[in-house]
Amino acid sequence: MTKPVRTFLVTGANSGVGLELTRALAARQQRVIMAVRDEQRGHAARDELLRQHPDASLAVERVDLTDLKSVRALAGKALDIDVLVNNAGVGSGARQLTAEGVLMQFATNHLGHFALTGLLLERLQRREDARVVTVTAGFAKRGRIDLDNLDGSKGYGQGRAYIQSKLANLLFGAELDRRSRQHGLGIKSVLAHPGVVATAMQTKPTGMVGVVARIVRALARPAWDGAQPLLTAAIGDGVESGELWRPGKKRGQPAVREERWKTFDDREGAARLWERSEQLAGIRFLS
Repeated sequence: MTKPVRTFLVTGANSGVGLELTRALAARQQRVIMAVRDEQRGHAARDELLRQHPDASLAVERVDLTDLKSVRALAGKALDIDVLVNNAGVGSGARQLTAEGVLMQFATNHLGHFALTGLLLERLQRREDARVVTVTAGFAKRGRIDLDNLDGSKGYGQGRAYIQSKLANLLFGAELDRRSRQHGLGIKSVLAHPGVVATAMQTKPTGMVGVVARIVRALARPAWDGAQPLLTAAIGDGVESGELWRPGKKRGQPAVREERWKTFDDREGAARLWERSEQLAGIRFLS
C-alpha cells in the first residue's frame, strides 16, 4: 500500500545517514526539504538523487545549526512539514565555541535542533501523525549530562564532548515526548540511533581519537543500513512517541525497537537541560 505523500525536513541531508534517509524517502515519492550548511554540497546531493529518482520532490535550504540566526531564518520560511528529522551532527575535533559560548558539538548536535524544533512546533501541531525524530547514539546509553562545562573550560576531550552532545539528544527526545503528552500536542517524539556507521565524520578527529575513529570506520556498517532506524522512526506504522529505534543485529535487517536505557529516566537532568537550552537559544516552548 502506497503511503500518502508527506513533507520531511531532514537536517544534514547531503551526506552520510541523512543522505541515505533522503534517498529512501525520495524512492518512496515523499517530499524532502534538505536542510544543509553548505548549499553547494546540498545541490550536488540533490542532483545525484534526482538522477536516480527524476520525479522526486527535493528542495535545498541552508541552515547553520551553530548560528541561531540561521536557524530562525530557516524556521521563518513557509515550511509546511509533517516530520522533522534532527539528524545533522559533528563529531570529534579541536575545541571550538559558538557565539553562545558553548562547544561546537553541543551547538550543532543539540542546541540548534532544540531551537528549530521549538520554532516549528506550531506548524507540526497542525499535521496528522506529526513526528520529531532525533538522532542519538549508543554512547548515550549511560552517563550524566554535564551542564557546568558546556564550553569545555573545565577540561576538554573531543570524544567526551561528542558523547555529551548525543546524551543531550537522548534527553531532549525523551523530554519532548513527556511534554508533548502533558500538553496534548499529539506530536510524536521518536529517537533513533544508526549504530556504528562509516561516514566522513570519522575522518575528522585528530590524535589517538582519530586513530580509533578510523579503525572503527573500517569495521562499521554502511550509511544506508544506519539510515534504516531513522526511516522507521519517520514513516513506520505503529511507531509510538518515546520509542528508540536501532539497526538490526546484521546488516540489511529491519530496524528494531531498543529497550529503554537508564538515561531515559533521568528526568532531573532532562529538565535542567531543557531550561538551559531555552536560556541559550532565547526561545521558550512547552515550559
